[in-house]
Amino acid sequence: QWYQRRVHKQWYQRRVQVCERSERQDSQKDSNMENKEEIQEAGKEELAEEMSQMDIKVKVNRFDSVASVDETDAIKIGKHQLFASHQHHPVKHVEFDEEIVKPGPEADLTAEETIMKNMVTIDNGDVYKSAFPKRGLCLVIENDMFSTNLGLSKRKGSSIDRMLMIKTFTRLEFEVRVYQNLSSKDIERALEKASLEDHSKHEMFAVVILSHGNEGILYGYDSAYPAHKIWEPFTADKCPSLIGKPKMFFLQACQGSKMDHGVPVKASHGRTSTDSFASYRTPLHADFLLAHSTVAGYYSWRNTVQGSWFIQVLGSALLTNYADQDVLTILSKVQRCGY
Repeated sequence: QWYQRRVHKQWYQRRVQVCERSERQDSQKDSNMENKEEIQEAGKEELAEEMSQMDIKVKVNRFDSVASVDETDAIKIGKHQLFASHQHHPVKHVEFDEEIVKPGPEADLTAEETIMKNMVTIDNGDVYKSAFPKRGLCLVIENDMFSTNLGLSKRKGSSIDRMLMIKTFTRLEFEVRVYQNLSSKDIERALEKASLEDHSKHEMFAVVILSHGNEGILYGYDSAYPAHKIWEPFTADKCPSLIGKPKMFFLQACQGSKMDHGVPVKASHGRTSTDSFASYRTPLHADFLLAHSTVAGYYSWRNTVQGSWFIQVLGSALLTNYADQDVLTILSKVQRCGY
């Protein structure tokens, strides 16, 4: 019994020592964890401060450190994508002191600004050359009748427009070529043939379109064709003899199905009808001028007896003012006439 009590006492003492040692280790671990958390918190604060400073430097120097290159907006610069940060971070509103910039004297212009100023200054020499022996070609492409498969009405009054355009451009000393009720393929062939001719002795080039159309298309006798087919053959790469010369396109048709009611006016003689035309982007080609009979999305009005309003005003304005006014000024007058 004495031996058993002794063994039991020794076992109990070792058990107590093990428990005390375990408690000390746990206490030490908790202390270490607290120290680590304090170190991590301090490190986070230091890192946030460094990142804030780096962010400021990036915002200030991002564009200064990138070479000047003409590219699209929001491109990637290095590993950073411009404007991408707005998708992840809230917008910070920063107030700046108001700064009034007054134009300085011309002596303060940089070399690049001086070059730009000289390039955009308008003088008497900024006109197209007129020292060519011929004025140029004018193609009048009219479609007033269409295949029954298309379900399009006859364009009554279109012949009045055609005769006025022939008279106008003949008076302007153009060589006028008239095409009536051609199929879509034949219209494209006629335009392509004209683009392949030598225009080196011509001052300019003109096309008049009189037809139906719809969103993004024009109509030939048998089918529709893309509106850009009208001017596409005359770009600089396809018609080099017209480089640097005016290429004018006058389009009588609608650009959509909306109705522009305008203001009330007294009824005139004859019935009014509408053309349908294409909505498209104006091409960014040098020396191209496109005059539309209406704005995008709307009908273009045509009187069945007197012809279309746009073409009638255009022809009259050209005949009246061509001797002493430029084309853009004449077109501005046409627009203000409220045809």
